[in-house]
Amino acid sequence: MTRPSSKIPAREHDLAQPPSSAPGPPHRAADRRSSSAVSYEEYLGRRYFAPLDGLRAVSILLVITAHSSDPLFTRLHGATGVTIFFVISGYLITTLLLREEERNGRARIKAFYIRRAFRILPLYYLTLAGYIVLIGVLHLQAGASSLWHSLPYYLTYQNDLVPHGAGVFNHSWSLAVEEKYYFLWPLMFAIPMLRKHRLTVVGGLAAVTALASLWSATHYFAIYTPILLGCVVAMVLDNPVLYRRAVRLATTPVALLLIAALIAWDLSFESGSDVHIVFSVMIALLFPAVLVGPRWLSALLSNRVVVYIGTRSYAVYLIHRIAKDVVDRVVSYGSSSVPHELLHFVLIVVVSLIAAEIMYRLVERPMIQLGRRLASTSRRERTLPAGVEMSTGS
Repeated sequence: MTRPSSKIPAREHDLAQPPSSAPGPPHRAADRRSSSAVSYEEYLGRRYFAPLDGLRAVSILLVITAHSSDPLFTRLHGATGVTIFFVISGYLITTLLLREEERNGRARIKAFYIRRAFRILPLYYLTLAGYIVLIGVLHLQAGASSLWHSLPYYLTYQNDLVPHGAGVFNHSWSLAVEEKYYFLWPLMFAIPMLRKHRLTVVGGLAAVTALASLWSATHYFAIYTPILLGCVVAMVLDNPVLYRRAVRLATTPVALLLIAALIAWDLSFESGSDVHIVFSVMIALLFPAVLVGPRWLSALLSNRVVVYIGTRSYAVYLIHRIAKDVVDRVVSYGSSSVPHELLHFVLIVVVSLIAAEIMYRLVERPMIQLGRRLASTSRRERTLPAGVEMSTGS
C-alpha cells in the first residue's frame, strides 16, 4: 500500500490452519449444508475456517506474480495480496480473542503473546539467516550491500521502516506492520474502557486510517485499514443481532458481484494507498459469504490443493524470493512467451512449496506446538476457545 515496490504480504502467518487431527480441509458439516447462510450458533461452533486458507492461497499466489518479473502478470497488481492477508489477520486474531474471552471471561494476553512469538519469530529469523548466508556472504544473488545496510531493521523487526527500496529482504515489511498490530490489539481486551466500546473504537480507527491515505504525510497509517476492517468483521459476526444483518451479504448474487468488482478493480487500478482501501472494503464485505454463505464458494476455497498452499503460505512468503532466484537460473524471467512465463511462475510456486514443506515440518510446526505448551496452564485451556485456538495454529 504505502510501499508499492514491496508487494509481499505479511501473511496472517498461522491463522485458519486445521487441527493436526482434522480428517481433511473442508468442514464436513458446512459441506452438507444448503446454499443458505449458517445460523449464528453454527458459526460460533466452527472449529476451522477452511475457506480462509483458500483466500490465503490466492493472496500468496498474487504476491508471487508481483515478484515474478514477467509481463504476463503486470496487470494483476499482486500488491493486493497484502490487503487480503491483512483483512484475514484482523478477522482471525480478533475472533480468537473474542471467543477466548467469552469462554473464560477474559482473554489470556500473555499466552497470546507467547503463541504469536513462537509462531512467527523462529521461522522468520531462520529465513533471515539464510538470506544473510546466501546473499550477504556467498553473494549468490544481487543485493548484498543493501541487505547489510538494512540488517539492523530486520534484526529488530522494524522492516516497515527500512528506507524505501533498500534491502533484498524488504518484502518482509508487512510482517513488521502485523507485529505492531499483534502487540497493540490485545489492549482492546485488557483495558475495561476499550472493551466496553471496542466496536466503536475500531470502526473509528478504520475510518481515520482510511482518511490518512489522502495525505502523503500520513499515508503510512492507511496500511492498517485492512487489518482494522478485519477486526470490525469479527466483532460484527460475533454479535447475534449484527450477525443476522451481516448474513444478508452471504448470498450468491452478492458474492458474485463482489468477486467481479474485486477482479475489475485489481486489473484496472494503479498502485496507491487509496486503491487498497477500496479493495479492503470489498474483501471485508465478501467475508460473510466466504465464512457462512453459499456452499459453492466454500467448496471452491476449501479445495485440498488450495488449502494446502494456504497452510504453507507463511513459509512460502518468506522463501519465495530465493526460490525465484533458483528458478531464474533454469528458466529466465521477462519472456514475451506466455507458456514460458507460466512455466516460470509454476516453477517458483513449486520450489517455494517444497522449501516451505521442509521448513514447516522441521521448524514451523514444532515451534507452534512448543508455543502452545508454554502458553497453556492446563489441558482445558489448551482447547479454548471452541477449537479456534487450534484452527489458528496459535
